[in-house]
Amino acid sequence: MLGSLSLSYKENLRLNGFAVLRRFEVNLASIDASCRLGNVDIVEGLNPVQTLVPHDSYEAQPNTYSGNFGRSDFPLHTDLAHWARPPRYFVLRCICGAPNIATRLLDGKILIDAVGADILRMALVQPRRPMRNRKQLLRLLERLEHPSDSLIRWDSLYLQPASLFAADIFDQIQNLLLSVRPVEVMLLELGDTLIVDNWRCLHGRSAALKAVGPRRIDRTYLKELR
Repeated sequence: MLGSLSLSYKENLRLNGFAVLRRFEVNLASIDASCRLGNVDIVEGLNPVQTLVPHDSYEAQPNTYSGNFGRSDFPLHTDLAHWARPPRYFVLRCICGAPNIATRLLDGKILIDAVGADILRMALVQPRRPMRNRKQLLRLLERLEHPSDSLIRWDSLYLQPASLFAADIFDQIQNLLLSVRPVEVMLLELGDTLIVDNWRCLHGRSAALKAVGPRRIDRTYLKELR
């Protein structure tokens, strides 16, 4: 039951930017299990629950991570970083696990400490492709309405620097990401659930080789936690 877990998982989110619940609500559908955790965010163009399955690049849509990287490592990023206000949280829920495929997580505070909050706020980026026929200027680090909240965005695939200054910061971040070691979380059993603060944590995926077997993960976005 969620009641006995609510304090611990929220505390882990506060401390680390993510939390893991093992075999959480195995008898519920993914949408219902996610509703136990928070208010589901309906993202334009996406189903409330998206099923993530490894694909070779030629099998996937070209404008997706699978279409660009196939079964290779997915680089660290934040989801929908090219949107003005990306979803706050996302939930990854194991339906069918596979050994040796990990979700990688890096606390964005590491980037802030290394590069500097003021510099990240000054670095302007834009989507690589127009959204609604325009390219909006975005900051790598956004101040939000609540004083305790900020939003870090990073995606080397879907964002591009909007100035020479931002290009230099881009290079710094990419070099930094090559030198850090992310936390790795394995989702192996039915109901294993990872909750990630998408305004704080970068995430990626280790290589998904065919030899390790099938893997199916359901993803849901949340506006807020319960």
